[in-house]
Amino acid sequence: MSQKEPIHHPSEKLESSQAHAKKALETTAAAAREIADSARFVAQSAYHESKSELTAAARDIKHAACATYSSLADQTSEVTNKWCERATELELELSEHVREKPLKALGVAFGLGLLLGIILNRK
Repeated sequence: MSQKEPIHHPSEKLESSQAHAKKALETTAAAAREIADSARFVAQSAYHESKSELTAAARDIKHAACATYSSLADQTSEVTNKWCERATELELELSEHVREKPLKALGVAFGLGLLLGIILNRK
């Protein structure tokens, strides 16, 4: 004897199709939630790692800027001190020269004053 396939009514087929579709939808939704959770985890990890790297970069930039500022301040101070020393030396030399030759110094001062007056009065 051969077995006959049971006869299903269309409503049973429709209910079966709905059940399969519902199961597929639930499976797809669960997979989508897992993907979203995984993506959220990866994004959060990337955010925290990037934040850490940017914080380290900012700290390095700050240290480099402070070191550069300190170096420039030292260089400026050195140059200023050299110019002050040179100005003091020139002042002493000029004072000594004026003491040694006061009339010559007076003549040079008069000549420079006259020359500056002529230059500044020209228009």
